[in-house]
Amino acid sequence: MPEKDVSPDPDVSATTAARKKRAVVERDRARSQILDAARDIIRDNGVFSLSVVAVAEATGLTRTSVYRYFDGPPAMVEALAEETVGRIYARIADLDVAGSRSLDGYGRATVEEYCNDSEVNRQTVLLAGAQRFSDELVDPEVIVLENLRARQAQGLVEFDDVELAARVIVTYFRGALYGWASGLYTDEEFAVEVARSTDVGFALCGGKETL
Repeated sequence: MPEKDVSPDPDVSATTAARKKRAVVERDRARSQILDAARDIIRDNGVFSLSVVAVAEATGLTRTSVYRYFDGPPAMVEALAEETVGRIYARIADLDVAGSRSLDGYGRATVEEYCNDSEVNRQTVLLAGAQRFSDELVDPEVIVLENLRARQAQGLVEFDDVELAARVIVTYFRGALYGWASGLYTDEEFAVEVARSTDVGFALCGGKETL
């Protein structure tokens, strides 16, 4: 008796793949729509006005649909914060880890992305935090330390304690970020403080450029 052909029907497989692709597109579209609405609500009325009901009204989605993607306002705020961090990392991906101006580029990208929508990002930083890392994102202290070590290995800089220098730079940066988010700094002052973080790390840890 001949064996039964159990190979998948190519037409069925193609249909299933197409459905899955459409589902992904629809999911991404709905998620983006929800986050755009959340951003508008925060910008116009403050983060404490953000609710599932408000988002549903703004998007035309049902509350059930909104809950399908986010458990509630805290999850939306976290997603907005992660979007900003993701854009920063996308911008610094091509920076030379050993470049003398890499830390400047990192700081500039950070300031520009956060200040691009200051009213919203100040609030998401305070409520969701700024240092949220997925498996694909590297801790800022690791990025700074790699840069300083690479430059030190090339004889471009010297430090009494390079690890402490990296920690000081990132700590100063975080202080500037949360100070800005709290309204202590304007966007321009925030940029100045971020640029100053490297100088502080050098000054406190015996750092100096040798070339």
